[in-house]
Amino acid sequence: MSALEREAEKAVKERRVKLYIFKPSGRKRWIVVGKHGEYLILPEAEYCSCHDFFFRVMSGEKPTCYHLIAVKLAKKKGEYEVIEEDDEWHDILMNEWLGRRKKS
Repeated sequence: MSALEREAEKAVKERRVKLYIFKPSGRKRWIVVGKHGEYLILPEAEYCSCHDFFFRVMSGEKPTCYHLIAVKLAKKKGEYEVIEEDDEWHDILMNEWLGRRKKS
């Protein structure tokens, strides 16, 4: 088992994989609570909002990040937390997960 797989296993075991479901739209967003924050995962697009993904995966230095592996593993095992939120929270949380803040 690789270091990435071990870290992904740990994230799943520690229940750090979350599936947000927004109501009534039914939009779904996968989040992994990592070492430095919460990261948005788009498993179908093989995308993660973490810095490791941006700097190492996008450059080809690494094949993936552990957050992506954790979501795939959590889905396979059915081991993740489901959080339901009203649609009004979608854009607010997306901005937070993507590191964007509204300017005052």
